[in-house]
Amino acid sequence: MVKFFDPITKEEITYYIAPNLLPQWDNLKDGKLQKQDEDRVYITDGRERAGKSLFTLQQAKYLDPTFDISRVCFTPEEFLFQIRNAPAGSAIVFDEAFRGLSSKASQSKVNKTIVQAMMEMGQKNLIVFIVLPTFFLLEMYAAVLRANVLFHIYKDRSGRRRFRIYNYKKKSWLYKVGKKKGFDYSFPRISRRHTGRFYGVFPIDEKSYRKKKLDSLKGFEQIFEEDTGTEKFHKAVGGMIKAEKKINPKISDKKMVKILKEKYFIDVSLTNVGVIRRKTRETTQNL
Repeated sequence: MVKFFDPITKEEITYYIAPNLLPQWDNLKDGKLQKQDEDRVYITDGRERAGKSLFTLQQAKYLDPTFDISRVCFTPEEFLFQIRNAPAGSAIVFDEAFRGLSSKASQSKVNKTIVQAMMEMGQKNLIVFIVLPTFFLLEMYAAVLRANVLFHIYKDRSGRRRFRIYNYKKKSWLYKVGKKKGFDYSFPRISRRHTGRFYGVFPIDEKSYRKKKLDSLKGFEQIFEEDTGTEKFHKAVGGMIKAEKKINPKISDKKMVKILKEKYFIDVSLTNVGVIRRKTRETTQNL
């Protein structure tokens, strides 16, 4: 357990941080990172409702007690603003970086923003967390070269929230091997001492966080609705379908709907899968 003073609420705050993380964080907080004249970039990924945002907020708040809802970013514009204007040594969270942005064009926009932010961090000694469904969606520069660590959030068989830590070297191997295997996290293996648990205590005002998130997602939904009817969106999904067909030529459209949602984080109806598959077949003659 950690206990520290929250300068925002003017109260003591207490919650659990895994023992294998505490020594690492204690070497960075309270101005130590600034004395080292370095910055840190962390990626947190995991499936929907696994708790990746909660885990990230807990770490950010411990590293920087002045961290509050203003430094939780849900749009590329907010993220760049904080990178440029937050005080030196601040923790910043880009939460749900790809949620609702399922077209290739939208993903490209977010990736460009992230890369730009990484290049602009300069000498501000910031601690940045990027939260998204899977780090395989990130450009190589951000995922492999710039990020220090990947935290993969998941639930064990008992439904308990857990995390795996992929250090710089293992994260690079995961990106190289796992991406080829369809977003597979099985290699490299992570030892038990690089795993841990976390619990459901919000370190910042939960109502403000959920309201800000909901407001941002309304905008994401509008973008998604605009993208889904475009030729670019159909082409992007058609490419995913084609890739899955190569793995399993007999896969049904119903199964494809499930794969698109669980593997690529895209909600496409059964009818639209059939339409996109037929359109792609007509243009490529390869499905």
